[in-house]
Amino acid sequence: MGPDRGPGRANPGRRLALKVLREVDEDGAFLNLALDQALERSRLGSSDRSLATELAYGVVRWRGRLDWVLDRLSSRPVRELPGFIRNILRMGLYQLLFLERIPPHAAVAEAVALAHEFGHRGTAALVNAVLRQAARRGREVPLPEPEPDPVRRIAVEWSHPEWLVRRWLERWGPEKTSALCAVDNEAAPVTLRTNLLRTTREDLLARLRAEGATAGPGRFFPEAVVYGGPQPLRELESYRAGLFTVQDEAAMAPARAVRPQPGWLVVDACAGVGGKSTHLAELMGDRGRIVACDLFEHKLRLLERTAERLGLKSIEARVLDARTLPTGDLAGKADAVLVDAPCSGLGVLRRRPDLRWRMRENDLVELARLQREILTAAAGCVRPGGVIVYATCTLEREENEEVVEGFLASNLEFVVDDAFAAAGLDPAVEGLDIGGPTVQSCPGRRERGGSLVFTPRSRGPDGFYVCRLVRFGGGP
Repeated sequence: MGPDRGPGRANPGRRLALKVLREVDEDGAFLNLALDQALERSRLGSSDRSLATELAYGVVRWRGRLDWVLDRLSSRPVRELPGFIRNILRMGLYQLLFLERIPPHAAVAEAVALAHEFGHRGTAALVNAVLRQAARRGREVPLPEPEPDPVRRIAVEWSHPEWLVRRWLERWGPEKTSALCAVDNEAAPVTLRTNLLRTTREDLLARLRAEGATAGPGRFFPEAVVYGGPQPLRELESYRAGLFTVQDEAAMAPARAVRPQPGWLVVDACAGVGGKSTHLAELMGDRGRIVACDLFEHKLRLLERTAERLGLKSIEARVLDARTLPTGDLAGKADAVLVDAPCSGLGVLRRRPDLRWRMRENDLVELARLQREILTAAAGCVRPGGVIVYATCTLEREENEEVVEGFLASNLEFVVDDAFAAAGLDPAVEGLDIGGPTVQSCPGRRERGGSLVFTPRSRGPDGFYVCRLVRFGGGP
């Protein structure tokens, strides 16, 4: 159905956010990629870009709560409405409930303008009626009672799928589950990794402040910097000069746990766009050889551009399915292998809020199967005495401890090492948990340490699991 022009056109930031939300909702697009591409194509000013980003991420984060309220204000269930109208209502309600700086009359008027543009007079009237009700009593719509169904209450209150809330309640109880869900709905902190081959953290902090930015030291690693804006990072001269990379502090732990040495041969089995490959190269002083493997050539092209910006020469990009490792030149030759495995991403829902709606519980079974295949294949690259680090950005046991337990049961030449000590961390630091696979099925094996678990906390790092394994036959 073509748009009914109606009264005026809506704000361009809201229009862009609406189109991105429809892509995510109906086409299965990834929110971060769809938004980045839309913003790159647009000519929006900084305020409209900020508004589009706030609306797109906010609506996806709070979709469950928004739909609960809308279903109690509208004569038609949200799921039965056309995609554009459904997301216009969500966007309007998000502004009414969560963005106090936007006057209610403006939020309603802009939503009606969008409904005229992307619907017709009837849907515009529906949007107008529902959002006017929401402006009057949207905050008064009751949530589900916590008893007898705490799952539904937490799922609606904190906008998470019920299957995930149920899992977390069984594992952690209501207090920790609610706290974790609350963190998932916060904006993620922006953390930078200092390129120690070109500068020090102190000099980078001084440089950022001279460029008008606010920044401070990170908490866990000496290269970490917490960035407070306000300038877009890619517009900073320090970024163009290759003085830093954007990387969450928890995501720095896997390369740190490898503890790579200059001259080593290191395989990054699932390199993606290269955040950890470039970190490995920096920790090695760019001396040695890093074979960065990934299925997708476009990701490796981004890796190569990043390596060039950072001035790194030791990375060799290779289009390769990690399940086909080891290749002839790598079999039993690598000093270390990093397996940052494809996973559910349930530890990074602040950054990837669409994953909570995209994932299904059954997906964990398939992901665990893939993770076991990759870990087993990649281990074939490790020389005796060498290291393999297995990492994910999820907290789910099926993808973490159980994958490692299964691997150890079939690969008796490997032992769990101390990930904390290797990464240079103090296990007593708040925000870190000691985990570790049980290996009772492998009698006689002596464990030397435990895995490293970052639990998401407000203004802290993402959720991450890191396990370091050493192959018998010498020390790295």
